[in-house]
Amino acid sequence: MHTYIHMYHYINGILASSIIFIPHFIIFIPYILSLGVSRRKKKSNMKQKVVLKVAMKCQKCRTRSLEVAAEQQGVSFVGLEGNEKEKVVVIGDGIDVVKLATILRKKVGTTEIISLAEQK
Repeated sequence: MHTYIHMYHYINGILASSIIFIPHFIIFIPYILSLGVSRRKKKSNMKQKVVLKVAMKCQKCRTRSLEVAAEQQGVSFVGLEGNEKEKVVVIGDGIDVVKLATILRKKVGTTEIISLAEQK
């Protein structure tokens, strides 16, 4: 299937018509590229500090939780807090907290979001 555009225009006062052939891939590429631009997430310029409570039973679970948090986009610092090292602290720009909590819950254990604050 091909796409043709029928154009009418004036040349020296005479109405002329022309037909232009346009392959489909030329039509759809700009549309697909415009979809990619509109779906990009805007990065925030402020740093966030997120504290998550994760059910960790052993040292291997603690290590795994730090690895998972460090893999997320925008993370610049990861650490453990609390008496029993049950809280994961994540600092970075534009962190998706819900996504992080979901991945930690699936890969490590029960996860709760304790706090989300702007880091100065």
